[in-house]
Amino acid sequence: MTTAYLVTSALLVLTVAAVRHHRSSVSVPVLIMLLAAAGWNLARADRGAVDPAPSVTVAINVVFVQITAASFYVATRRLVYGRWRMSGWFWALAIGVSTATFIGMLPSVGLTTGEDYYASPVYVVHLAYSFALFGAGILTLSSRQHDPSPHVRRVVSAVQLGALLVLTLQVLYPSLTPLAVAATAMVMVWTTGHVGEWSRSASRAGRLLDSIGVFILVVDRSGRLQDWNGPAASLLRLKGHTARRDLDVAAALGMSMPFLDESTVTLQIEGGELRTSLSVHPVDPLSRTSDRVLMFRPVRSSVESSSFPTVSGALKGHDPATQTLGRKAAVDQLRAAAEEGQRVLRLDIKPRTPRRADEVMFLMARRMEARAAERGWTETEWARLDTWTFVTPILDAHFEAIPAHVVVEDLGVDMVVSFFEPLPDESAADFVRRVSADEYDHNSAQNS
Repeated sequence: MTTAYLVTSALLVLTVAAVRHHRSSVSVPVLIMLLAAAGWNLARADRGAVDPAPSVTVAINVVFVQITAASFYVATRRLVYGRWRMSGWFWALAIGVSTATFIGMLPSVGLTTGEDYYASPVYVVHLAYSFALFGAGILTLSSRQHDPSPHVRRVVSAVQLGALLVLTLQVLYPSLTPLAVAATAMVMVWTTGHVGEWSRSASRAGRLLDSIGVFILVVDRSGRLQDWNGPAASLLRLKGHTARRDLDVAAALGMSMPFLDESTVTLQIEGGELRTSLSVHPVDPLSRTSDRVLMFRPVRSSVESSSFPTVSGALKGHDPATQTLGRKAAVDQLRAAAEEGQRVLRLDIKPRTPRRADEVMFLMARRMEARAAERGWTETEWARLDTWTFVTPILDAHFEAIPAHVVVEDLGVDMVVSFFEPLPDESAADFVRRVSADEYDHNSAQNS
């Protein structure tokens, strides 16, 4: 067995190179877990197949076990809940228990003697603490076992299987437990390359998309349906169609192609008319084959039906037009940033010609979220401070690489980026006023 421990320990150390640092708040505890599990296996190799009497090696082994359990718990919390921070009591508990059990397992202290150390109070405390952390981590991951992401579901299932194996070996063959933990550590390494799939922003965006007061359909260049929101699905259902991928949207709605931006479309529904204003925007303005976002905004309706979809919903705290946090939440973000000493990024959208604010800002929000996801900034939450302004706390130093001025040609707007940092002795209210004060006069710009 000594060879198996040594090989596993070496493999864990080499796996450090496979850790992906898309989000350091997750990758760092996973890295610590890998190294601690490697130390655990190395200590087991030194102890041999049969447990010796209490020794310095056993005491070190106990500490490695606890570090592995604590780092696993921290990694799972941050995967599921985002930027979860370890509180002071967690640090105090972790350091206190590790120190107490390390000292208690030393033969010179005399709390554990001979073969009885397995039943000693020190070892019982160690087991209870370590398995409480492992169990808490498993329960945290299990809350996402029905997640829409296949990767997340696979990780949860693999870790649950690993936990069952760890418990079984601990009861029947405790000397093999570190080998099972090593397998679980490998699973955690795998998920560092997919941390974006753990973000709840996708599911949150789906709920918000269903609340927006516009029928939204995403079609490919052939007019085949690729994505849609809840009101659009209800609209198609009233037209006698079920929303599904590759549905011919023009045929389903009784329209003709091509879809023209700023056109008026009249839809016949249940003997009545729904007159809409259609906006068409490319998902990727740099690609000639990009999908198109179709936004049907109701103008007038003579439809009389209780099943007609509601197109004026909103979720509390959010701006339904852009699916970002609303004005009140933006102010709360700024106040929290001031209290925590965080920098804030402000994004001003400056239209060069008269534009429909909600539609332009909706598209800008989607593009910013896409760029943030590409760079691994999965916890970015944009808030709409006013009609043409977004703000967000800066959670990553790489935000400084954003240009100060960007021209968005296809939408006819300029994007101006500015940064704000709380000043010494500046109150939260003053910081909010300072970030909000330098407002761009869009109406004057449009009239000039």
